[in-house]
Amino acid sequence: HDVIVGGAAGLVYTPNQVWANKGDYVRFTFQFKNHTVTQSSFEKPCDPLKGGFDSGFMPVGMDDKNGPTFTIEVKDEYPIWVHCEQIDHCPSGMVFAVNAPEKGNTFEK
Repeated sequence: HDVIVGGAAGLVYTPNQVWANKGDYVRFTFQFKNHTVTQSSFEKPCDPLKGGFDSGFMPVGMDDKNGPTFTIEVKDEYPIWVHCEQIDHCPSGMVFAVNAPEKGNTFEK
């Protein structure tokens, strides 16, 4: 599953959610600006999850055509919540999910 981080679309992950099977990989490709792919939780979407993954900041210049990538493996069917740690990016809506529920704690909530 390929996801674009930032770039011309703005402060978003494109797409903002995917559905994946156990053993699938999600590859995040960073575009211009400086973003992260940081695991969080539904309850605290803008706080890093203790023990979760974090790409660290990936600065990409406006003219860079091939930004760095960060890949995660989907280890089970449970939701994975992600946000960008850059100041004001998460509160502005820069969040992402793998296997977000269709009822209850949905991506939209």
